[in-house]
Amino acid sequence: MKIRIGFVSNSSNTSFCIYGKYFDDLSNELKELIESKGLELIYGQNEGYYVGRSFTDIKDDETGKEFKERTLKDMKEIFPELTELFIQEDGWYNG
Repeated sequence: MKIRIGFVSNSSNTSFCIYGKYFDDLSNELKELIESKGLELIYGQNEGYYVGRSFTDIKDDETGKEFKERTLKDMKEIFPELTELFIQEDGWYNG
């Protein structure tokens, strides 16, 4: 009899936390523009897209407020109608 000791998995977990916005649909042109600006584009489990910036991208000399202002400024270059962003977080299990 063999006994396996250690981590075994045939499933997948995904989670994230960004400062940004959720969109139901985006054109390929917008997706390319988003990525060229250094923003994150995450395909959600409900077939929409989360767009924004990860908190791991806060610069060493940047405050949280400055990070949020920089992210909103970059997002408004693509989506001029935006007035505010929110913390977007999600996670799902696929197994």
